[in-house]
Amino acid sequence: MTDRIETAAKLGANTNLVHGFIYFAPEATERYNEIGLTAEQHYFASRAAPMGPVPAEVVIATFFNFHPPMTHAAIPGAWANATPEAIQGARMAAAGAVLRRCCPDVPDEDIAAITELAGRVIAGLGFEGKPLAAANLAVEEPTDPWERMWQRITVLREWRGDVHVAALTAADVDAVEALILHAATEQVPRAALISTRQWPEADWAAGVERLRARGLVDGDEQFTDAGRAFRDDIELRTNEACGRWVDLLGDDVDRFRSLLRPLRVGLMEGGAFAAMGRSR
Repeated sequence: MTDRIETAAKLGANTNLVHGFIYFAPEATERYNEIGLTAEQHYFASRAAPMGPVPAEVVIATFFNFHPPMTHAAIPGAWANATPEAIQGARMAAAGAVLRRCCPDVPDEDIAAITELAGRVIAGLGFEGKPLAAANLAVEEPTDPWERMWQRITVLREWRGDVHVAALTAADVDAVEALILHAATEQVPRAALISTRQWPEADWAAGVERLRARGLVDGDEQFTDAGRAFRDDIELRTNEACGRWVDLLGDDVDRFRSLLRPLRVGLMEGGAFAAMGRSR
């Protein structure tokens, strides 16, 4: 891997963490409850809200790897409990509250610098074929500087996610197969992927058989040599597309990662991921 691709991978991991706490933090749970969402609606409604009151089929397509009945249990019912605008407002307010709680020593000028650099990247990217990223881009930015910074990081995170879904579909990998390949990396336990995405064992086993027939995994759901190279290529294609971030940041790429580091540390140490293991 070139330095550019390695840096793109690191930026992806950095932005994923600074965005992703919102699915686990207690502040988010509290705010979603206050506006009338049920627990099963929290994740799907809050992440889908930038797209508007879309049907479950749109959420299934864009989120990609959840067992469809899990989405149908939340969408479109959530839109009857709270508007997408109210949900989006609650999500942003929760993000700002968590960041301030967990990262109190990060100065406002650093938040402003992250916001500016993220905005530079966003301004230089194309959003064709990036539905979740484009939806988040279209949301009116909050006036609160911490929330605005988080929303721009969210645009970048969803842009990378949209690219990754495109790479998976181009490789003829379906939703459950993507999870099986992920499990084979041993980065996330198989049981966690099944429980949080709620795929029945029969569907999982059928996915394993399809991948085994392609020579990508063995009977123990471990990578074959071809399978490991296959998944590595999907990751490479994702990171190659995100190499554009590196180009747009230019000489500021290390500064951007350095500015994000205290946020990552604060979030990890401050309990922002308190519900990890109980959510996705």
